[in-house]
Amino acid sequence: MFKIFLSFCLVATFVSSASAFDSDLYPYVGIILGSPLTAINTMSDSSGSLDTEFKPGYMAGFTAGLGFETVQRWNIDRIRAEAEAGYRSSELLRMKNSQGKSTNLSGTLTMTNYMLNGYLDNMTAFPKDTPVSLFISAGAGVAVASISSITNHGATLVNSAKNTQLAYQGGIGAGYELSKSFGIDVTYKYLGTTPFKFAGVKAEYGSHNILLGAKYSFK
Repeated sequence: MFKIFLSFCLVATFVSSASAFDSDLYPYVGIILGSPLTAINTMSDSSGSLDTEFKPGYMAGFTAGLGFETVQRWNIDRIRAEAEAGYRSSELLRMKNSQGKSTNLSGTLTMTNYMLNGYLDNMTAFPKDTPVSLFISAGAGVAVASISSITNHGATLVNSAKNTQLAYQGGIGAGYELSKSFGIDVTYKYLGTTPFKFAGVKAEYGSHNILLGAKYSFK
């Protein structure tokens, strides 16, 4: 949590300083709450692979960024650059082999991600003076995942482990400005990583996320 807080403070300081040089620039900070609907897709080792099924989990995060209004001849109203730090947790439900036979299991996957994101806002879908906006986003960074011992009726199948991999994400959403400085949004994002390696087990990660956000802009 200290790393998340430190990253948040550094970016907030940077964007606050940048706004002093250009009145068209505005820094903002925000929070994210939501649910990862999926997590690890498959787990494999030398003996073969198994499909996994996770319960919908929870996600919380902080964001800090810098936005600016574009020139009138552009087809995009706003562009934003953003740093994001998030935490996710999901409970393992079952695994299924290639023959379709499934087994109920117990285990928890937690992940902390640090991302740099870019946003294109409004895309001229609505008049510029409307409080509603549409946006698309993409980002890249790193993800640190920890998995608890995976057990079946008390027998340990995979030992607890931790691993760090590259991460990427993309999404689409809609926002609503409640005031000049405060806004809320709803976003769908897909978060993927290069394969995690847990104690000799390779884990393919892909997460569909539904997120609610709140943002305060220093305009």
